[in-house]
Amino acid sequence: MSEIVISSLKEFIKREIQPIAEKIDREDYYPRDLVSKMGDLGFLSPLYEGLNLSDTVSIIEEIAKISGSTALIQDAQGELVIEPIRVFGNNKVKREYLDKLTKGKLIGGFGLSEPCCGSDTGKIMTKAEKNGSYWKISGRKMWTTQGLYADVYLIVARTGDPKLRNKTLSVFVVPRSNCIKSNKIEVSGNRGTGTAELEINDCVVEEDNILGDINDGWKVVKYALLVGRVAISAIAIGLAEGSLAEAYEWALNRDIAGTKLIEKQGIQWYFSKNIAYLNAVKSLMREITNDGLENLQKNEDKISSLKFLSSNISQEIIDNSVQIMGGLGYAKGTRTERAYRDIRVTRIGEGTDEVQLNIIYRYLRNKGIESIM
Repeated sequence: MSEIVISSLKEFIKREIQPIAEKIDREDYYPRDLVSKMGDLGFLSPLYEGLNLSDTVSIIEEIAKISGSTALIQDAQGELVIEPIRVFGNNKVKREYLDKLTKGKLIGGFGLSEPCCGSDTGKIMTKAEKNGSYWKISGRKMWTTQGLYADVYLIVARTGDPKLRNKTLSVFVVPRSNCIKSNKIEVSGNRGTGTAELEINDCVVEEDNILGDINDGWKVVKYALLVGRVAISAIAIGLAEGSLAEAYEWALNRDIAGTKLIEKQGIQWYFSKNIAYLNAVKSLMREITNDGLENLQKNEDKISSLKFLSSNISQEIIDNSVQIMGGLGYAKGTRTERAYRDIRVTRIGEGTDEVQLNIIYRYLRNKGIESIM
C-alpha cells in the first residue's frame, strides 16, 4: 500500500473515526454518515477499488486499532456483501447494487446463520420456491451484522432437497421491503453495528437476483467465509494492537513506589511476550494475503489456523492489557475496555474456534501429518 494511501487512511481515522468511537459503543450508535465517507475514499470496499488482499487487511487492522465496531461494519459491507456480488453477480445485479454499496449509499447485510443452525449450514431452513420467473423466499436469519439498517441483503436459502444439505443452497440478493422484519439483538461488544434477527416472509425476487448458479450457493458462501475469516483475523490483530498501545502508554507514565510501571520486569515481559505473539500471527497473515484471493481455497487450512490463533492470542493480549492498566482497563471510556468486549466475537463470527479446528484436522487427515508440517 502506497505511503499516500497509508497517510490518507491514518488521517481519516484520526479525523472521522476516533472522535466518535466511544459514542458508537456507548450509545449503540450506527454511524451511517461515516460509512458513506469511508465509501467516498475507497476504504469501505478496498478489493472492489482494486487494492489487493494484503492492503485490504492493513486497512481493516488500522481501523480496528481505534474502533472494532467500525472495522466490523467495514467487514460486513466490504467482504461479506460487496465482494460476493463482485465475484459472483451477473451484470444486472452489479449495475443495480455495486456502485451504491461501495459508496455507502446502500447498506448491506449477509444472512447466513439461523436459529436452528449457526455452524452447520447444511441444515439451513430458509426456503426459496420458484414461481414462474420469480422466487419467493421465507425464513429466519440470526446475527446479521448491519441487519437492522440494511437496504439490501444476501440471503442464503434452500432451493432443493434438504437431505442434500449444502448441495441445494442458493444465494439471493434481496432488497429490503415490507416482507423483511428486522429485530434488534443486544450484544455486549461491537455495539453500533446493527446486529439483528431477520424475519423473511414471502419476499419475491427476480431470477436475476441469484449470485452464481442455482443450488451452487455453497461456492458463494465458502468464498465469502474465506475472505471474511482473513478480515476478521485482521480485526482481532488490530484490536490487540490498539489495546497494547494504550497499555504501554499507561505503563510509561504510571508511578509505582517511586518508579514507572514499565520499569517492572514482570510488566516488560508482558509486552515482550505479546509482541512475540503478534509477530507470529502477522507473519502467517502476510503469507496468506501475499498468496492472493485466487489461492484462498488452497490455503483454507492456513486461514483457519490464522483465524483460530489471531482471535485467541488477541484475546489473551487484551486481557493482559486490562491487567497492566488495572481498574482503568476495566473502566468505560478506554480502548482496552471496548476491545475486551469486542474481541470475543472474533472467536465466533465467520466460523467458531471449533469449526476452524475441524477444518485443520480434516486437512491433517486427508494430507497426512508429514505433508502439512
